[in-house]
Amino acid sequence: MVWSVDTIKLRQVPGSKDDKLRRMIGGRFKRDLARLDDLFDHDIAAGGPNTHEALRQIVDGTIPAGARNGAIYRYAYKLIVEHFGTFLDNGPVYPWRGGTDDIDKALADAGVPFRLATFYGLGLPNNLPYPDDFPMSGWVDEAAVLAARDAVNKHPGKPPGLEDVYDCIAGWFRQAAAKGRGLVSFYH
Repeated sequence: MVWSVDTIKLRQVPGSKDDKLRRMIGGRFKRDLARLDDLFDHDIAAGGPNTHEALRQIVDGTIPAGARNGAIYRYAYKLIVEHFGTFLDNGPVYPWRGGTDDIDKALADAGVPFRLATFYGLGLPNNLPYPDDFPMSGWVDEAAVLAARDAVNKHPGKPPGLEDVYDCIAGWFRQAAAKGRGLVSFYH
């Protein structure tokens, strides 16, 4: 899943102590928070934070040093991304099971300074505890989006057999660049 989002604004949320923002996200995503608490009930029972608490700790900048349960923090952060971001179509990429090597080679051949593999890591605009497994995440800032968009526009050719995937990725950069935004992804 990929969102076009102001990554500068995202970087300002942790430690902002913006209680109004936290309450807005908590209200807007009430069902998601409850669903995540059900998913992480074993971690919560073992003394970890529930999703509301993880969200509060992110916003207040009070994530305990050495915090475990990194997944719950990352899923809470995903709600912040959803709050500020615009979901982008990932239809051609999500069901695609070809690995990232072919599309990354096609992007490199086109001179696009981006690798899809970037979105299958643990990077985020803010430092959060690492998950044991999922969600995976990645991001590119606004400057990287502009550079990728410019490269895509200079190279209209599409790699054979990967046309739909390439068009989808190119669309992410065009849409985000049009709004002056970066990209953030989550995979789970």
